[in-house]
Amino acid sequence: MLRSDEHFMTHKQNLFVMAIPSAAKKSDGFTLFEVLITLSILGVVLSLVYLTFHQSMAVMAETEDRAEVIQKGRMILERVAGELRGTVLLAQREGFQVYRTGLIGRSAREGNDFLDRIDFTPRLPSFSSPGEGGWGFFELGYFLDRSPGGKGLTLFRRQDDGMDGNLLQGGRRLAICDRVRSLGFFYYDRQGRKGKEWNSLEGEQRNFLPSRVEIQLKLEDFQGRLYEFRTQAYLPMSG
Repeated sequence: MLRSDEHFMTHKQNLFVMAIPSAAKKSDGFTLFEVLITLSILGVVLSLVYLTFHQSMAVMAETEDRAEVIQKGRMILERVAGELRGTVLLAQREGFQVYRTGLIGRSAREGNDFLDRIDFTPRLPSFSSPGEGGWGFFELGYFLDRSPGGKGLTLFRRQDDGMDGNLLQGGRRLAICDRVRSLGFFYYDRQGRKGKEWNSLEGEQRNFLPSRVEIQLKLEDFQGRLYEFRTQAYLPMSG
């Protein structure tokens, strides 16, 4: 009877010894199901990280685009208004047209947008010599046109230092800004009346400057969003 018990215990120990390597072998690797679950979780995490990164970059690009358009619009208005403040007007005499000074503003419209043009004769900057403009002033103009390769309408600046007697032509033009939707000018006389056109060379406004000019500018960003800018320039020499 004792031998039978010993035999049973010996057999049980042998089974336990044989079971240990089997369990150890099972814990050495992963099943295909576990690998697939891990890869699925990893894919979801990477997708979330990429989506967050993409959205952050899009928001950053949108913010930079908006800031650039706002800065550009403000700089344009400051430049145009500053040059308008220095507009010179010398009274014209009949038959004497060696040079012409003053301001001519013409208006055009497409739908709700303005495509205005302004030409005037501002003083030369203080750091320039009178010889550069001949008379201490020069011809300057702003208008919209389409530029090759540009997006939408382009704002151009025309400058003529030669004073050829034609206030509307001559000189060289330089593209200032594209993606322009609208450029509008409003002119106020000394009684505060508002108009869309002005001509210092002829008519009832001959030999007069507007007391102030309101400038309106509309720009678009790369997403097509519209930004509107306004300012006013007072003309000291308007009388």
